[in-house]
Amino acid sequence: MISFSLKIRSHIRTPDQKRSYNERLFTRVATEYDGATRAMSLGRDRSWKRRLVRLLPAVAAPHCVDLACGTGDVTAELASRFTTGQITGIDLTPAMIEVARARCRHHNVSFQVGDMCHTLLPDGAADLVTGSYALRNAPVLDDALREVRRILKPGGCAAFLDFAKSPIRWRRALQLPLLKCWGGFWGIALHGGPEHAYIAESLRQFPDRPALRERFAQHGLEVLTSEDCFGGMLEIILLLKR
Repeated sequence: MISFSLKIRSHIRTPDQKRSYNERLFTRVATEYDGATRAMSLGRDRSWKRRLVRLLPAVAAPHCVDLACGTGDVTAELASRFTTGQITGIDLTPAMIEVARARCRHHNVSFQVGDMCHTLLPDGAADLVTGSYALRNAPVLDDALREVRRILKPGGCAAFLDFAKSPIRWRRALQLPLLKCWGGFWGIALHGGPEHAYIAESLRQFPDRPALRERFAQHGLEVLTSEDCFGGMLEIILLLKR
């Protein structure tokens, strides 16, 4: 068993460690994950995810791929909006997929256990790609972005919701400890351990806003628009594959 402590940084130093930590963490919290995200977002999480889906362009009968789909809430939103489309939810953790299958009964949805960095989907398989709290969890961000570009059709769009790291040092000095305490508190309250302090440590490894946009550009993904959530603590980003 993994030890969930506030010294999370030592568990996610390498890609293999981070992948293993994520798999064990999200297995542990799968059945309580939705309640945790609602609590940590003060009830705003669902509205952000709805906004994420609404920002996607109208596409007739698209194939949508929801990366790191978790319990399938965004997958279900995609199925409701694109009723004639095909929706595929992919997550690393079988326990999350089990919850997603139980809650998402739409006829046009399928789920599979898989790694967002290596989906095994054909090149150009997807019209639209989504991910909520996905990219920050990738063991290697460049591998995930390379895979997003590979599976998107030319002119396809991707939309991501995640925590946003400030490029300003003093703001990061406030943001990261605040997130660590907030996530740790809700982890203890809901799961008996400070699991969600992981958010701050994974964000510490993640590029700040300008650097993230540079990474998108390096992988041929153009930022079309972005919207702040929770006073800029998070953001929704819409991308286009050129």
